[in-house]
Amino acid sequence: MGLLPNTRPTKMILRSQSRLLFLACILVLVLVVLFFRSNAGRVSIRNFVPEALSEKDHSNLTPTHSKGPGAFPRPSYQPGTPKSAGQNYSRTVVIASTSKENTAWLAELANEPDLSTAVYVVDEPHAPFSVPKNKGHEVMVYLTYIIDHYDKLSDVTMFMHAHRVTWHNNNLMFSDAVEMIRRLSSPKVTRDGYMNMRCHLDPGCPDHIHPSIADDNNGNIPEAVVIGRAWLELFPTAKAPPTVLSQPCCAQFALSKERIQNLPLEQYIFFRRWLLETDLDDRLSGRVWEYVWQYIFAGVEEFCPTESICYCDGYGICFGSEDDYQEWFAVRRKSRELADLKGSLGDDEKMTGQKASIQVRLTELEQKISTMKKDAYLRGEDPRNRALEAGRQWKDGDGF
Repeated sequence: MGLLPNTRPTKMILRSQSRLLFLACILVLVLVVLFFRSNAGRVSIRNFVPEALSEKDHSNLTPTHSKGPGAFPRPSYQPGTPKSAGQNYSRTVVIASTSKENTAWLAELANEPDLSTAVYVVDEPHAPFSVPKNKGHEVMVYLTYIIDHYDKLSDVTMFMHAHRVTWHNNNLMFSDAVEMIRRLSSPKVTRDGYMNMRCHLDPGCPDHIHPSIADDNNGNIPEAVVIGRAWLELFPTAKAPPTVLSQPCCAQFALSKERIQNLPLEQYIFFRRWLLETDLDDRLSGRVWEYVWQYIFAGVEEFCPTESICYCDGYGICFGSEDDYQEWFAVRRKSRELADLKGSLGDDEKMTGQKASIQVRLTELEQKISTMKKDAYLRGEDPRNRALEAGRQWKDGDGF
């Protein structure tokens, strides 16, 4: 019989290789754990939100800041550069509505070039555009739209209420939201970054709300204390609220894509978390934000543009100067006073002569009102006139 081969050296080699492989795996695992632990503090929300995660789940994420959660970054507010003359802008109208409000008027904008709409119904959880909670009036809608569309924004986004005709829309456009949307200058919004869509300063400007953290606010607007205390929650690194906050009411504005993205996504998430968690009710939490938008999007506590420039550069209705613009309203006031006077005279035959005299003057004023307004619309069709009235430079070939 021959000798059996000696297999012990082979078995020893295999056991040694197995030990080495096991140790290598352990080492790799340790290195991976150390790598992720060392980088955890540098991962931003935008990097780790998985695509499969619903946009509406962003409220569960905690914003990360080097200065602590919610530390407002105070970005640089630089003018934007409009497109070359003749180029179109993509635009979106974001509407905050309830199920009881009629937004059918938006159909009249169906043929507007490059215009889309996002109609949020705050009390319908299964609506195509909905919010995580019906709170804060339009604020929840505006912040939710920004969070959900941060990386796919139009060139210009308009944030508006659901009613078509209302007292706080622009008077010279018949208080009609359709006209405001159609006439809004996308180049103006691009240049400025932020534009309050209401041109009339009252109510809201100037010197409107004096935020306070004391219970006695010396007779200022009742919400002043609420706003003062909320300010320190929204901007936790602030030592005190501003001395004054002002802008034309009532939270309808337009933003350029660049201005929205001037703040990081996590800042909007922080703001919405505040809205979701604050003890303030629906009305007060929304009221706070009415005088916060200009601060985060324009970097100022008071935002009170000249009314005539807002109309001219923003909507193409140019009277030539602020004095001429104010004259139009003065003539209209006089016309309305005379109409009221004529109506107060009743049907007394003794007043026939006086009524006839008033009617002659009324006809003259109404003709002047019509002519001045028509001329303002025509003047606004020339981009040079808009630039001149706004006090900005313009050269041949420039658009609006």
